[in-house]
Amino acid sequence: MVVEEGQVVIDTRVEHVDAGDCSGNDTEMIQLELGPDAVGKDLVDAACLETGEAAGTAACETGPVRWHLPVPDARREMPGWAAPEAYSYQVTSLCGERAYVGTFEIDVAQGEVTGARQLGEDPSDLALAAAPTLEELLEETAAGVRARNHALVAMTPEGDPRYLSVGRDLADSDGTSCYLIHQVVPREG
Repeated sequence: MVVEEGQVVIDTRVEHVDAGDCSGNDTEMIQLELGPDAVGKDLVDAACLETGEAAGTAACETGPVRWHLPVPDARREMPGWAAPEAYSYQVTSLCGERAYVGTFEIDVAQGEVTGARQLGEDPSDLALAAAPTLEELLEETAAGVRARNHALVAMTPEGDPRYLSVGRDLADSDGTSCYLIHQVVPREG
């Protein structure tokens, strides 16, 4: 693990087994203790960096960022964000009870979802009715702020949402939500 400016690069090694056609590895949980210098930074998978061994694979489709560690500030108001008329965004949703848990690419035009698909090794289509716009995710977080729930918000240097969460214990599925926004890409209307 290497803490750099803006990111924490995590490198885990797996044993190479010559087993012919390998569709993937089993998931192994690891536990890391991150110090205070990791707060406010992205957690990055070294294997998905440009020179990483998994770059270009389905596991790295959203890039190397796996999560963001927001600065734990208590929000009393939401930062302003103006949505482009049409945009696509990639989001990872891991907390709470909802129809979408995983990583998705969502297309939005004039405030309406026009397309949604799950990213990764087992992609499936997300029902358009269940896919949120980025404005809806921001409003969900703003509602948490107004209700004085614990809410965390991080914005990119460009002013786009990066991380949104509501709820103190994100492992508790009831009433919590957390989202990592990988990228927001404006599109032609």
